[in-house]
Amino acid sequence: MCRLFTLALLAAICSISLAAKVLVLQDDPLIRSTHSRYFRELHSQGHTVTIKSVTDSNLKLRDWDDWIYDKLVIFAPSAPDMGGDIDDDAVLEFIESGHDVVIAASSQLSDPMRKLCESIGVDMEGKGTAVVDHVDHVLGTHGHTTVLADGFSNSDAILGGIGSRAPVLYQGVAGSMSPESTLGTVILSARDTAFSTVPGKASLETPSLAGGHAALVVGIQARNGARVVVSGSLDLFSNKFFSAKPVTSQGERLESTGNAKFCAEVTKWAFHERGVLRVSNVHHNKAGLTEQPDWYRITDDLEFALDIHEFSGGSWKPYRADDVQVEFIMLDPYQRITMKHNNEGHYFTSFKVPDTYGVYKFVVSYHRAGYTALDVVKRVSVRPFRHNEFERFLTAAYPYYASVLSTMAAFFIFSLVFLYHK
Repeated sequence: MCRLFTLALLAAICSISLAAKVLVLQDDPLIRSTHSRYFRELHSQGHTVTIKSVTDSNLKLRDWDDWIYDKLVIFAPSAPDMGGDIDDDAVLEFIESGHDVVIAASSQLSDPMRKLCESIGVDMEGKGTAVVDHVDHVLGTHGHTTVLADGFSNSDAILGGIGSRAPVLYQGVAGSMSPESTLGTVILSARDTAFSTVPGKASLETPSLAGGHAALVVGIQARNGARVVVSGSLDLFSNKFFSAKPVTSQGERLESTGNAKFCAEVTKWAFHERGVLRVSNVHHNKAGLTEQPDWYRITDDLEFALDIHEFSGGSWKPYRADDVQVEFIMLDPYQRITMKHNNEGHYFTSFKVPDTYGVYKFVVSYHRAGYTALDVVKRVSVRPFRHNEFERFLTAAYPYYASVLSTMAAFFIFSLVFLYHK
């Protein structure tokens, strides 16, 4: 397991250090110009961007066993189908192979695109629905469907502290995830007064999604480390929303929106440019020694340490957290200890080996929203005392020693009296 983790980590490091080949699928040729600022941002990050029509008959993601592209961006919400060799199964296989995908939807989301989102783990609202806010909306839009959203994820790994920035302009459909999902996180949610409905259609039914339950942008991190971002709005990435100075329903004019920064940060996370952790220098030893043994003796004092670094801003930096734990497990954890760190990425702890021998594992299983998972396993044996390692005389046993000696003395005296006294 350690070997597989190391190989996956090396693959992730290699993918980080190289500029990615990005394929953009569009269902409207105007997207190349209406979303040009977003594409320029991808270029500025060193990526090679190829834009093609989603219905191109020559589309393909792989050439035999070699993947042609590293990342996939699907800006084709209304596409009835995808051309060439690309379909839902091909996209899912692309994700399962460790590649990243960004998907943008809209109120006109087609059934194939909705099915693709469902396969990834995000349930989008029905066709024709939109996020509506009659309280906090932008003036001059039909049906109050252009809204402001600032329900940002509190994970700095995803947004890099964007939570204090300008609200995001949004026009599109809402989505949701299963509450039992452990792989997804809501990156952007609607304000409390927003809800999902069909614009202009009166309804007495309770909205299926409202307030913070209406997910606008969702991030999925697969178990193999691949990342997928699903946005319910294609306009979220548009030049128009990047440069807009909207007037709110309260009459306040915003100097700018947070769309450009938000989309840039979300894409960096999706493309593994932030929130990537790596482990190195995993070491355990007896207290006071440096050699790493294959076994320990019961009740030994041992030390365990490792280094954790985070890829951010184009380089590896020490990762600082106070919730990294190590477990010493034989079927069940015998020890579970929160590790200390020196603010330079070095984590360490010490503890006493349990008084039960067997095969144990050091386990560090670190899973936090926005970060790649860390799963480190080291196996060691714990043996009992050998016959010549026990203490010859135990202080706690002195009363028992005394009782045995007194019994022997009493028996000796009794024997003398019984045999020789008349």
